[in-house]
Amino acid sequence: MKKSLRTKTIILIVLIVLAVGVTGILVSNGFVQNIVNDFYSNRADEIAHTVAVVLDAEQVKSLVGKMSEIYDSVDEKVSSEDWGSEAFEAYIAKFSELEQTEEYRDLLRQLRAVQDNNDVDCLYISVLDVADESFIYLVDAAEEDACPIGCFDPVYEENKELFTNPERGYPPYITNTEPYGWLVTAGAPIYSESHKVIGYAMVDISMDMIRSQQTGFMRRLSITLAAITIVISLLAILAVNRSIIRPINMLSHAASNYRAGRESASEFDSMSIRTQDEIESLYLSVRQMLHDITTYIDNLVATSRELSQTRDKADEMSELAHRDALTGAGSKLAYEQKKEELAQGDGRYGIVMADLNDLKTINDTEGHAKGDAAIRMVCGILSDTYQDSPVYRVGGDEFVVIIAGESCDRAEELAGRFTRNIAQSGGGISAAIGYALHAEGESAEDVFRRADSTMYENKRRMKGQ
Repeated sequence: MKKSLRTKTIILIVLIVLAVGVTGILVSNGFVQNIVNDFYSNRADEIAHTVAVVLDAEQVKSLVGKMSEIYDSVDEKVSSEDWGSEAFEAYIAKFSELEQTEEYRDLLRQLRAVQDNNDVDCLYISVLDVADESFIYLVDAAEEDACPIGCFDPVYEENKELFTNPERGYPPYITNTEPYGWLVTAGAPIYSESHKVIGYAMVDISMDMIRSQQTGFMRRLSITLAAITIVISLLAILAVNRSIIRPINMLSHAASNYRAGRESASEFDSMSIRTQDEIESLYLSVRQMLHDITTYIDNLVATSRELSQTRDKADEMSELAHRDALTGAGSKLAYEQKKEELAQGDGRYGIVMADLNDLKTINDTEGHAKGDAAIRMVCGILSDTYQDSPVYRVGGDEFVVIIAGESCDRAEELAGRFTRNIAQSGGGISAAIGYALHAEGESAEDVFRRADSTMYENKRRMKGQ
């Protein structure tokens, strides 16, 4: 079927505008979704790792032991799939006394403090059950419908690598389920002092609101593009009629009259045909449409930039985890990372151990404020004595100093200076010190143990005196 030039031109214009509009919608949706997914996944992962290092690992280990003792003794275990049933309630009741323990209450308080400060849906601690391929809830900080201790769920297929590689943790993954909606979940391993995985710090962040905003944005964008498409099509039709069809009809009429001999060639000279550059008009209209799309994306990126402030806050919490709050020295986490650096390096180094004597007596007789002041004094004297070496607080009254270079040559002199400075401090305190220099073939942990042994030998001598 033959189609006129007018029909073909109109069809072409409409198809071009629709193609640009649909492409703009698809590209915008994909771009926005990638930004949102990356932001929430990174945020969940950072919060999970921060919580894992902030939590008291010894309390987690203690509570895991108590829970496991009950869990292993139960013959009929009932999963959360039977939530609300009599069997489930009877099973969960076996663990109810654990919720009154000091460990449970302290961990719950720690989780809720982080949860409230980071505007996340839920923080919880889970334990992996390799035999049943499930994970058990230890402490759930959710304000509503919290999973009680002992409750368990099967491990998703994408996380079954945990059974062979528990240090992998739970990389961020996004789910959309009927009861919980859109969620991004991540989990980081919690390590004991012996660097064994004893549980996982888990975080759930709801994405329902951002998904709803994204859907609303795409709906408004689609309506705007549809309206723009209609307007552009009408304008294009008018432009085609005026700039193409009308001049062609005038030429065709003039040519017919000329062929019939009713008009001379002078009619072509007298014709007034002025086109308005329809290509430029179409270009300007499409450019305006794309400008609208860009404006919408810019607004969304600005919103994403505001959300990134939350990530900065998580970074700040991570920085705090590397710094001891009482003394300002490096934290135990910072020391563990320094040990990994020492294991990878080949330079000369040594480890100095220092321990405040009779901290418990000071706390019991003079108060914890006096005990804290004594700890800060020891830390300050250590920092003054070992000015070029990092100081870490690795326990309540225990400190580690990493020495290198010239300080290794002066190790005995510096240890003696520290003892004299403590004695001359006027604070009425004493502290034991010991050190060990790295020997070929030794690990950082070996050097640490030798330094610790030397320090305790010093402490025994001091008590004997």
